Parts: sequence; structure tokens; C-alpha cells
Amino acid sequence: MEIICLGDSLTYGYGVRRSQCWTELAARESGWTLRNCGVCGDTTGGMLTRMRELLRELPGNRDERYFLLLGGCNDIFYSGRREGAQENMAAMVHQLFAAGEAPIVALGPGLGGVNYPHSWLSLTDFAAAEGLVRDYEAWLERFCDAFGVRMLDFRRDFLDSAGQLRTELYLDGLHPNEKGHEVMAERVAKVIAVMEREQMNA
Repeated sequence: MEIICLGDSLTYGYGVRRSQCWTELAARESGWTLRNCGVCGDTTGGMLTRMRELLRELPGNRDERYFLLLGGCNDIFYSGRREGAQENMAAMVHQLFAAGEAPIVALGPGLGGVNYPHSWLSLTDFAAAEGLVRDYEAWLERFCDAFGVRMLDFRRDFLDSAGQLRTELYLDGLHPNEKGHEVMAERVAKVIAVMEREQMNA
């Protein structure tokens, strides 16, 4: 089985070795193939374009793969709005459904609140972005519930028992470090195990 992982730097694995990225770790844990199609700095518009290219190139055995979609924060960072990300994520999900593919929508680990990349501070109002990201993720949850889309929630594992972000899992305020990628891989492996049980019981 294969999961094609479309996203930005959170999928690509910015700041960690390829062997320590969550896609590689989850592949080793589960035995599935996780194809990393993340592009650092990309937006959901870029993801939509690349998804369409992949659909043209992929073989027709749709029962053997899933598309995992993780993106939207960069849209908010660049534009100060969440509507574009919502429109593009909805388009990706519905185009995958139309192509007979199975989408999975992932929620990112959340913004770390400290140590944001200095070079980004002149471009992004992170205090405002944090609220927009929360609103975007709440919309994604409602959207997936409305259309029966499987969700993968990385956020829960980046919160401590008091509901505070576990900053020790971040390289900076945006990107997980190697330990953070291990935590993400564990979440993916759990979701894959659920999917395998569902397949056995189908």
C-alpha cells in the first residue's frame, strides 16, 4: 500500500535528515510506502497543481494508494487570509474523489509560539497567523466531517496534559525537530493500523 504525501516543509521535513523525516520513519514502522511530495514554502495552490500532475502520471490501481494532504499555513503566512487554503483543500479533496482516489486530510502540529525564523518576521504577523491557523483547522474538521474525509491529527501529540504546546518537539516555531518527526511518525503508524483493520473487516 502507498500513501502519497502532498504538502509543504512539514511534509518535506525541513531541518532534519531524510532518514529522520516522519514519512520515512512511518514507512519503516508500517511496511507501507510513503511517497514524500512535500515542497518547502509551497502553498495549497502549488499542491493542487502537483496533485493534478500526479494523477495524470499514476497507474490506475487506485485501491492500493491514498493521498495525504497537509498544507495551508503558508497560504496564511503569505496572504494573511485562510480562504484561499480552504478553497484549494476543498478542490483537492473533491478532485481526488472524482478520480476515484482516497484522500486523507492532516492537521499540522501547530505553531510553536516562539523562535520563529528571523527572516520571516518581516513578512508575517505570527500573532495574527496563529488565530487564522486555528480557524482554518476548525474549518477543515467541519469540512471533513461533512464529506466523510478521513482525518489525521498531528496536533494532539504536540500538546501536553495541560493543553500547552510541547516546544521541545520544535526546531523553531514552525518546524518539528527529529523528536517531533518521531512523534508524527507514530501518529501515522497508528492511523495505518486502523486502516488495515478496516480493510480486513471489509
